[in-house]
Amino acid sequence: MIKQILRYQYKLVVNHKKVYRIMKKLGIRSIIRKKRKLAKEKVYVKEDLLKRDFTAPEPGMKFVTDITYIPTSRKMVYLCTIIDLFNNEPVSWTVSDYQDKTLTLETLQKLARTTDLKGCIIHSDQGVHYTNKQYVTELKELGVHQSMSRKGNCWDNACAESFFSHYKAETLRIMKNKIRSMHDVMEMTKEYMEYYTNYRPQKKLGGLPPGLFKNQHLQISQ
Repeated sequence: MIKQILRYQYKLVVNHKKVYRIMKKLGIRSIIRKKRKLAKEKVYVKEDLLKRDFTAPEPGMKFVTDITYIPTSRKMVYLCTIIDLFNNEPVSWTVSDYQDKTLTLETLQKLARTTDLKGCIIHSDQGVHYTNKQYVTELKELGVHQSMSRKGNCWDNACAESFFSHYKAETLRIMKNKIRSMHDVMEMTKEYMEYYTNYRPQKKLGGLPPGLFKNQHLQISQ
């Protein structure tokens, strides 16, 4: 900087090494900005308890969760979903324009308000939204067994990936160029969740939609 000041303000062309030598001789030191050290948050990685067994004999025993992004004409929006592996039903979901810890926590807390999660398994990838202390502690307090995919292996969470694939194919392609804001995404997602749960047949469920499949199971169980 001093070399440039000498050149442009005083018309003195001096090599920067000479400037450094003179400054060192006269004991002149520049004020250097201190580099900010960002504290690395500890991550908590858990064992893969599912081991790709995406089946459950009863509702509320095994869940998978993940986050996907949805582009709008204004900004990116994010969807977090928790799916019950008994009938592939999206039992809790949250749309947000911020991809932070609150996205996964809010989705989990919504489910906890309607479902006793003690003793169940909730499976995710190893993203920071699932390995942070706050999320891990919340699961522990709820009595949940936390499970995680192996690093870099998307097939370990294939059911969540599959749901998002259907969701995008059956909403984004139809609504192309019409999604302008987070509000549009929320309305679209709300309608799709209702359709997916109560009307969309699934081969795995004998051609029944998830909601009807669960209701029939509960009636037989009684």
